[in-house]
Amino acid sequence: MSYQVLARKWRPRTFEDMVGQEHVLQALIHALDNQRLHHAYLFTGTRGVGKTTIGRLLARCLNCETGVTATPCGTCSSCQEIQEGRFVDLIEIDAASRTGVDDMRELTDNVQYSPSRGRFKVYLIDEVHMLTNQSFNAFLKTLEEPPEHVKFLLATTDPQKLPVTVLSRCLQFNLKRMTPEHIAGHLRHVLTQEGIPFEEPALWLLARAADGSMRDALSLTDQAIAFGNQKLSGSDVSNMLGTIDQRDIEKLVNALVENDGPALLSEISRISDFAPDYSVILADLLSLFHRVTMEQVVPGSVDNALGDAAQVESLARRLSAEDAQLFYQAALMGRKDLAVTPDARMGFEMTLLRMLAFRPGADRREPPAIASGGSSSGQEQREDPEPGPAAPEPQPQHSEAQHSEPQRSEPVAEQAAPEQAIPEEVASEPVAEEPEAGPPPAEADDAWLASLDAAAESAAAESAVVEDYESEPVVEEQPQPEPEPEPHQDTGEFVWERHFRSLDIVGMPGNLASNAAMSRNGDEIVLTIDEGHARLLNARHEEKILEALRNRFGDTITLRIEQGDAGGKTPAAWEERQRRARQKAAEEAIRNDPAVQSIVERFEARVVEDSIRPPQQAKG
Repeated sequence: MSYQVLARKWRPRTFEDMVGQEHVLQALIHALDNQRLHHAYLFTGTRGVGKTTIGRLLARCLNCETGVTATPCGTCSSCQEIQEGRFVDLIEIDAASRTGVDDMRELTDNVQYSPSRGRFKVYLIDEVHMLTNQSFNAFLKTLEEPPEHVKFLLATTDPQKLPVTVLSRCLQFNLKRMTPEHIAGHLRHVLTQEGIPFEEPALWLLARAADGSMRDALSLTDQAIAFGNQKLSGSDVSNMLGTIDQRDIEKLVNALVENDGPALLSEISRISDFAPDYSVILADLLSLFHRVTMEQVVPGSVDNALGDAAQVESLARRLSAEDAQLFYQAALMGRKDLAVTPDARMGFEMTLLRMLAFRPGADRREPPAIASGGSSSGQEQREDPEPGPAAPEPQPQHSEAQHSEPQRSEPVAEQAAPEQAIPEEVASEPVAEEPEAGPPPAEADDAWLASLDAAAESAAAESAVVEDYESEPVVEEQPQPEPEPEPHQDTGEFVWERHFRSLDIVGMPGNLASNAAMSRNGDEIVLTIDEGHARLLNARHEEKILEALRNRFGDTITLRIEQGDAGGKTPAAWEERQRRARQKAAEEAIRNDPAVQSIVERFEARVVEDSIRPPQQAKG
């Protein structure tokens, strides 16, 4: 007898044998038990998750000689013939090869005939999305109202390509991708029954390589058995797949955690002999650091989906949260860089070295000094022209200090003084003469850059003065400055335009009230609002406004709304005038600032006035 591949030999024979599709099986079992059967079912999902298998099992359930049942006997002639693929009333159609409209018309013409052997004539159409539009049109009427003895079972890996008219006529079930845990568990059962010795890491390598497909997992297992001469070892499977096993990942991560650069490079050199896919290794590292972070944030949340739960729990205790985040980001960026690096190993090596170099708390070392014609002491003197007991800060930190302390620009300028200001010890060393004329030294440029912060602070201080002139808004569109609004009668110091925000009327009521002018006569407050805003006002808005007014002026206050011209005496108009005045003052402050003017003249720069933002005015 010829050998039967594992993917066919271990195809499920009952619903109980199916792995990982419980949500679909539950619906089908209940429908069969209660005789609530639809005429068309659509099964979607990636390759190898069981779409065709479920279709064949459902055909057995419908045609078993014991009756329509979720547990077919498996011994009757109908069950046997379906199992062996020779049941005359189960018509399997590969839509990828029979896409023409003539093929579909032949199908619809034969639908009307009663089944020859079974209870139902079952049409199982695989890859149904490959049918042409003309075929779908010829199929629609039959699909919607087939004879009582016909059931349609459709399967596809790409439901997005199906017309909505087809989708609306079917019960749709989406089969999920298999998790590595489901696949590894099923492989463990299959290999045990087959009597094939195996190592646990080999199962997880196969489960991850299958990428959610049980059929692919079984096919890879067949290949691994042949590769390993009737046994499955982690090293053999790793070599076959061109990957590294979990123990190699663990060694790499341990070298990172221990901050052991030599061990890391040695491990990279060892695994490079297997010519692995470095992108896959980085993907494994990303998955590991993600699960480590999950365990750190929510202890106990790690699962054993990849067979490394113990390693994840250990790393979560040994790694700091900052290290885990850094390693994840470095692996993520390194995986993108692999596509542009001259050599994949180089890119992988640099990614792991980057994790060590930028790890929080790692030793920061300056690049080695290169002496030219002098002793090391002379090199030190050139690095530190000013005598003193303390060495200067590294240049990046020096620049930051200059930006935060502009007053240090004068000492920097002194460093660029004539030669007589240089100490004798430094002058005795061979130093290249500077040209008499040329671009300013770098220190002077740093001083100019540091003055930017001083300019910004000066501009902010001057623009802040605008708040003291709220009673005198200076706006180009207003030829005459407006006087401060007078307090309304019997409202004390309350000025409607200026102090409206203190009423805390929010939402639509506040928006409408801010576009109204206010007058008061005794306990009656009148709000004059233009017609456009008045149309939006309703009783609920008026209640909110009245409630705020009573909170301010007392419970005896009444409110009346009038339509009319507010005359610009509204809070919204007043705030807009203040905003324009502040904007103009801020622009003038920036334009007239001496530091800004110097920068504009020296660097031929320009001020982008649209980017100037005055300080926000506090609520009145």
